[in-house]
Amino acid sequence: EIDPRGGQQQGNQHDVSRSGKPRVVQATFVNALSDTTVNLYWAGNVNSAKEGSLQLYYGPLDPNGGEKIIEGYEGQVFALTKVGGYERLGEYRLGSSTAAPGSETFILTNEGADQFREKFPQESIDSKQREEKAQKCRLVNKDNDRFDNWGTFLHRCRGCVEVEGCGFSPVRDRLLGIEGKGSGGCYASHAVATVNDVDECNELYEIEAAEQISVEAWLNRATELTLSGTGHDRGSSLRMAYACLERALERSDQMMTEARGKKVHNSIKAAETTDKKARAALLELTAKLEAIFDDADMKDLLASSRHPKLDEIHPNMPAVPRRTTKDAKEYILRGEPVIITDMFEGGISNPVAHKWTLNYLNQKVFGAIAGGEPPKFNVAADVNTRCCRYFESQGKAQSLEYPYPFVPTTHLYRDTFDGFVKTIRKANRNTVARGGIGANSTKPKLLHYLHEIVMNKDGIAAVAGGEAPQQLVDDLDAITSQLRLLASKQPFFGDFAYAKVWLGQKGIVMPMHYDATDNIYVMAWGRKRAIIGEPGQLDAFYRYPNGHPLVGSSQVNLTEPDLDRYPQFKDARLREVIVGPGDVLYLPAWWWHQFEQPFEDTAALNLWSRDRAGAPSSHMRDMIVREHILADQLEESVAQRSGKGAGLVFDTLANGGNSAYHAAVDDDKLKKAENAMLHAANVWQNEISELPGRHPNIRQSAAKLVEEYLGRTHHSVMQDIPEGWHPGDSWDLSEIARLPRELRSRCKPAPESSPFMSICG
Repeated sequence: EIDPRGGQQQGNQHDVSRSGKPRVVQATFVNALSDTTVNLYWAGNVNSAKEGSLQLYYGPLDPNGGEKIIEGYEGQVFALTKVGGYERLGEYRLGSSTAAPGSETFILTNEGADQFREKFPQESIDSKQREEKAQKCRLVNKDNDRFDNWGTFLHRCRGCVEVEGCGFSPVRDRLLGIEGKGSGGCYASHAVATVNDVDECNELYEIEAAEQISVEAWLNRATELTLSGTGHDRGSSLRMAYACLERALERSDQMMTEARGKKVHNSIKAAETTDKKARAALLELTAKLEAIFDDADMKDLLASSRHPKLDEIHPNMPAVPRRTTKDAKEYILRGEPVIITDMFEGGISNPVAHKWTLNYLNQKVFGAIAGGEPPKFNVAADVNTRCCRYFESQGKAQSLEYPYPFVPTTHLYRDTFDGFVKTIRKANRNTVARGGIGANSTKPKLLHYLHEIVMNKDGIAAVAGGEAPQQLVDDLDAITSQLRLLASKQPFFGDFAYAKVWLGQKGIVMPMHYDATDNIYVMAWGRKRAIIGEPGQLDAFYRYPNGHPLVGSSQVNLTEPDLDRYPQFKDARLREVIVGPGDVLYLPAWWWHQFEQPFEDTAALNLWSRDRAGAPSSHMRDMIVREHILADQLEESVAQRSGKGAGLVFDTLANGGNSAYHAAVDDDKLKKAENAMLHAANVWQNEISELPGRHPNIRQSAAKLVEEYLGRTHHSVMQDIPEGWHPGDSWDLSEIARLPRELRSRCKPAPESSPFMSICG
């Protein structure tokens, strides 16, 4: 076992992290692998000034005997990884050798590397026991003979929580009853979604048995509860609020029956309005108290939400594993995606998991900014089949002289947080259906997706580029303190840099793209589906070029893949996952990801990271970055020469005589562009050949590298363009989604150079 600083957890009195003067050890590391260059680095964290002076990266070791002699301290752990990634091939703790004191040698052999690889991935007893408990809890739902009066809420709740490790989900219990699948909400205990003790069962029963009051009174009581409580008590307050909303809906049904019996039009309309309000409130809190309880739960949700055509092409996508914190650390260490399921259990309170609701964020955080005009937040709006694609600002495209045609449909606007809340609540009131939350409901015609940076590159809380309210500062301090140790399992993690909140409605899809830094994704409410692609794969995902507004995204529509246009997508390496409230998803840099919201409205916080001092450059440790460098250099070689005509030149180079623009591009200009790309490819090959591990593509000819790049990036970019488009023409905004009347009345068009289409007052 290795502690966070790279020392031995038990039995080592000479750990570098301890007080006193540890013994200095001279160690020789030898790479005896026949064909693999490895990186050598210290596998600890810099957690103090004393450790900050320790060297982190010791460079590459060539195959067939490459060696490095270093001086370290007894107890330090060093790792050897395959150049180009985080795949560990061996570890060595200084001071563990039986050789002469103060001098030792570690030789990495093919056999030793193979044995080390076999250790991962392995599910430890910790995660296995958790899953076994989850299955035991599910059996409680079927074991009707264990308890008298199994049909009552109180007995179902008590019977569940009395079983060790089990918790009772009021939401699942209710929804199963509505769907006619029987009652029973017993699952593995969850920090937010389940009742976990008999006392709370009794408290919830008291609400269920309480004398009926007005719908408004129940709604007000629920609102107060969503804002009250601290720590783990917040979870109890939220579940009690849910019980109040159930009573509100019960009273609403009574009012509706009474109004219809009297056949008074105004009374019926008033009852319908109240009913919508109660159902929308229950729908909103349901998203907070739903969860992914176990592997079986995720499996069922994945099966129910796959895209048929994608499933035909990739029918057996492996699921991202769900692991306890203890087991997840190994995945992070190796740069593999993983869901951490128990991060906020065992008395650990987290603001995102326990406190963040729409009411809390609106009243306690973003609505609590004193003085001046309320800050405005980034919101994307589009119809449910298209929402929402991220693209670079029109101002950036303008600065590049519009080399590519673009017809955006997503309406980007700025609005206050309170304005956004009112917009989505009204939409939800208009779309909830009678007969049960979610039953027979239709998706809103227009969806809204708020996404705003709430922490800057220096790790300081901020809102709309300005000062953050104190509650946000406190919440982010608590969150980052809890997650920093987990994130630091990635060998070169320095700290968090940038964080963003995401709040959106059911039906939203954020198409396939990648980020250049590690991502810790914390769910506040709702369940998101994600399709994840291994890093690189530029040939399978057909990345948009740098000058295009959709740079960094895939040209392939994963909801309806077109293999005629993108044939190599059939070879993409994909995974899938569902992440829910209280879950933490670790998503390493450069991994492709598409987030979807097929179940309910969602909210999440994601935190990006920056490298720590002394870390090797990204192209030294990530083979994937070298592929991106090639694409960037090839793109730049033509963009510099062609300016706004770059799109036409690339299309002609990629499609030859089949290009619609072949006649519009001068042959001499085309030849110069081709030569420039060949030169850029040769430069890249020379540069990469000097790096440890090189890259497999340096064996190809420059002409082949150019051909492959053009085929995967530019073959289809210029297809389906607006009739009459010419290089330098600004975006065609005729297809932009129209905002609802309430927003149009208080929003004004933004200038062309703005990243947004509208600014709302």
